[in-house]
Amino acid sequence: MAPHTFEKSILEGNMEIKALFQYVEDNAENLDAYQMEVGIKKYLNRIGVAAFKGYFAQKGTGDIGDTIKMEDGTVLKKESQFRQKTLFTSFGKLDVPRTCYRCKGKPGIMPLDAQANLPEKSYSYVLQEYMDILCIRDPFEQSSEVLEKFLGFKIYPNRLETVSRDSSTSFDQYYEAKALPDPESEGSIVVAGFDGIGVPLIKRESAKIIARKGKGEKRQKKKEAMVGVSYTVDENIRTPEEVATNLVYPDQNNDQKNKDNKARAKNIRRLASLERPKLEVFHEIMNHSRARDPENKKQLVVVMDGALGLWSILMTFLASIVFTGILDIIHVTEYLWRVANALYKENSPLGKKWVYDNLLAILQGRVMDVIDKLSRVLETQKLKKSQRDAVNDCIRYFKNHLDWMKYDEYLQAGYPIGSGVVESSCGHTVKSRMEGTGRRWTIEGAESILLLRSLFTSKDWDEYWQFHMNLERSFYYHDALAAIGVDDDFDELGRLNKDSVIPACAA
Repeated sequence: MAPHTFEKSILEGNMEIKALFQYVEDNAENLDAYQMEVGIKKYLNRIGVAAFKGYFAQKGTGDIGDTIKMEDGTVLKKESQFRQKTLFTSFGKLDVPRTCYRCKGKPGIMPLDAQANLPEKSYSYVLQEYMDILCIRDPFEQSSEVLEKFLGFKIYPNRLETVSRDSSTSFDQYYEAKALPDPESEGSIVVAGFDGIGVPLIKRESAKIIARKGKGEKRQKKKEAMVGVSYTVDENIRTPEEVATNLVYPDQNNDQKNKDNKARAKNIRRLASLERPKLEVFHEIMNHSRARDPENKKQLVVVMDGALGLWSILMTFLASIVFTGILDIIHVTEYLWRVANALYKENSPLGKKWVYDNLLAILQGRVMDVIDKLSRVLETQKLKKSQRDAVNDCIRYFKNHLDWMKYDEYLQAGYPIGSGVVESSCGHTVKSRMEGTGRRWTIEGAESILLLRSLFTSKDWDEYWQFHMNLERSFYYHDALAAIGVDDDFDELGRLNKDSVIPACAA
């Protein structure tokens, strides 16, 4: 194919502009606004394609002479024929002619690919970003339908899935290179949290999960995704009465909104993963949390629910580090409600008062008093099995987590005592996309979406996407960049050069 010319591109664009306004003039009387907008959009796409041809006409074909000399001394000669690249953009399809340099036994080099940072795939980076943003929110089939409506051409769901997998490959390199948040934007307490949530798998993937089944149990159909968060907050000193009232009688706590604003999480880093071992997620998040306070001037707090397996990993991982572990107060409250609903009529005023009194005692540091009180209930009252089970479960839960229930100390120090940030991350980073009617995943496919959603919900998307494009440019075109004398921020292994750092932006 012949190279694009700027004059021809302008002519095509002007013809489309003229045709656009002729379309408006001819159809304004007969079409409603919706129909007119649909028609205008088609012309705008064609104008965009013409403008893109003009861009490549100005950019050239990558012709930089008759030969290219490689770093190893190899000389590549210019081919007489152009190599065509078909590129699908947000405006539509166009063909890009490129000059190719080649010699026997060596792969060809097309300098234009590196000069224009063209993607290795046939989808432009803008289009790939649109595809990813849709796919991290909605199922691939729905995303395909939305794109077809917007673009005017079909991108099949399997292509969307492939692009999302490739787009997530720069995740680790990005966070290795990313600067920490500006200290001025940080709170006075460093907080981390962890939780797990199941992701439904397709049949052949779920069959790989080794799980011992008890009699009558069904085959495991989910694999647990590990979710970790790191953030900072300012001290927020509260009284036990304030917290108990907010949790049991929220309508009576008029000052809670101001306190919630003060305790707002800052610069949240999220990581949700299905493939990575739990210890690896702990390692990543805890290292990030510790790095936020390099001079060890801030208190490190870890808030989690009652999963003893996670607490065991945490205690082993942080064995030589000073930190404060806190059991999520919401889960404590839920156990109290189970007992109250078992002993009293469900949601009764008496049950609510019982929850308030016992929660207040726990927040005042009197956990053992509550355990003793529950034990006396077992000894003195005639209970049904369901009631006895609820009381026993509550006692066992509190005894197993006594070391992390010093709420009187936590409140006086202004520490957070709820795992709301990690719980909400499980919801909007994992559950809202991964679960739903008919949604079943391969482990690899789920991992890609989880990593991309982690970036998006951490407000790192824009920085990441630029980083990903640059990293791909280096990966695919490192030799070409070196041959044409263009600086590269990355080495041939995709590692960021020593003096190149991604700046941090406060959330």
